Amino acid sequence: MIELYLKTNEVQKLNLISEINYKAKDIFNIRIIDSTEEVLKEISNKFDLDISIFNQKEDIEISSHYLKSSDQVSFNFSIPNYNSNTLFKEEEVFIIIKKGVVFYFLSSNIDENFVNLTKTRYDFTSINFNSHLEHFVFQIGIISDYYADLTEFISKKVKQFYENILNSKDFKSNDLDLIMILNYNNLLIKESISNFQRILHLLKQNKFEEKTITNKINLELDDIAVISDHIQFNFDRLDDLKENINSKIELEQNSIFRTLTIITVCISLPTLIAGIYGMNFKNIPELEWRFGYPTAIGLMIISFIIAVAYFKMKKWIK
Repeated sequence: MIELYLKTNEVQKLNLISEINYKAKDIFNIRIIDSTEEVLKEISNKFDLDISIFNQKEDIEISSHYLKSSDQVSFNFSIPNYNSNTLFKEEEVFIIIKKGVVFYFLSSNIDENFVNLTKTRYDFTSINFNSHLEHFVFQIGIISDYYADLTEFISKKVKQFYENILNSKDFKSNDLDLIMILNYNNLLIKESISNFQRILHLLKQNKFEEKTITNKINLELDDIAVISDHIQFNFDRLDDLKENINSKIELEQNSIFRTLTIITVCISLPTLIAGIYGMNFKNIPELEWRFGYPTAIGLMIISFIIAVAYFKMKKWIK
């Protein structure tokens, strides 16, 4: 699917590249959802785009994810998709900016929050860009806003989970699994932001005539640094939660072992006495004694009471 955002604030949805009957100067944003190789070739021919960045998305070098020429800026990065309440999923985003037109190449799996944030058009504020680089820097702010939303989403979940754990004396078997899920999601955000920061630093190495571009990049880098701090806060909270749950597990295990110890000691003394008088020997003195049986029973009861009293004195029993 192709979405065309015109500078007249009109939006058109098309199925084929050949249906685009507007010149680049009339277009603000072209969004292509689930692009194929054929579609890439068509749009490359129509708008004279360099689409080589699509062949380098698997490369590790960050320079392969940011390509700049005299009239075009291309970059791609992975963003966490938080449509799901469980594990995030990484989705690739490709952005090409040429002659003031932003070309977005997105997956239909990307959540609507990111899509809506990047659907920026000319409006009553009469935004005007003197170059495609100004346009690019404007889009940076939109992307960093998405990272902020993602981080806030995770932070709320972590804080809520943190409060529930602190107010609960017990723990559920899936609590540790939830911590791992939150940790993984937080890690995806951190990794994505780190890659995006490297792209911005590469862009910053260019000497721009317009100081506003450099200033804007610096502001966005500062903003992303603050977001990174919040991500680290999430990691710290999750580590605290894990320690708290492990402490509760240890306390519960200690309580179980203590109970088993009490039961074992309280039963072992009467068992010892019963074992002695259960021996089949003829010369056991108490066998012929009239009060031998009640005396043995009494010793068992007394030994049990002494053991219980001892553990109460030690405050193992309330």
